Amino acid sequence: MKRAWTLGLAALTLAASAQMSGEKEKMGTDTMMGSYTFEVRVENVSTPGTLKTMAGAVAVPLAPGVWAVHEGANPLFTPGKAAGLGLERLAEDGDPAALAAELEMKPGVASAGVFAVPAGKDGPAPIFPGEAYTFTVTAAPGARLSLATMFVQSNDWFYAPGPEGIELFPMDHPLEGEVTMYFKLWDAGTEVNEPAGEGPNQAPRQMGKNYGADEGGVVHDVMGAELTGPVIKVTITPVK
Repeated sequence: MKRAWTLGLAALTLAASAQMSGEKEKMGTDTMMGSYTFEVRVENVSTPGTLKTMAGAVAVPLAPGVWAVHEGANPLFTPGKAAGLGLERLAEDGDPAALAAELEMKPGVASAGVFAVPAGKDGPAPIFPGEAYTFTVTAAPGARLSLATMFVQSNDWFYAPGPEGIELFPMDHPLEGEVTMYFKLWDAGTEVNEPAGEGPNQAPRQMGKNYGADEGGVVHDVMGAELTGPVIKVTITPVK
């Protein structure tokens, strides 16, 4: 089922990648005085033994995701409130297209896009241990960055920074270095949870998209994930 899911995900994200490749530019940050281009690297640092299940250890892929450069609060979700359709599809199925489209209409979003193609690969795919996504964003002082990627061995979990996003110009200097400390593992609250890495309604094993029972909850921290080590590492490097 893993191969079938991977191929299906590639088809889903191909259109999203093409749609967002030019990225949205509401605020003209690429021509504003003091703007910088940043390279963002989202790396899967898990090992084959990071997630323990009743059947043994399994790998923890990360799915193609969405990023947004914005002012103010994180536009992808609000903790304690119900997830939108776009976040539901990203968190349940690893499909970023709907959330990327929603960002087109969000106030305060300067630019947005999809990251979907692993470094060194030719097309959209999840990243497995040792693989990474890289992409660039352009931002001016005052801007923040938010992004989200699915924890694939789950019903609706995803990694993202908190409600404020990541400040790209702390103390008026471009941010540089690892920012993993800003990320949490979140539960979208949209699908009833099964044991991580085991559930038949989780992306690697489900019969199709949106197969699990609706939860009707709100976005909240994941509690009690049985992980033996980290899964994600995110670094930001100014390249201007």
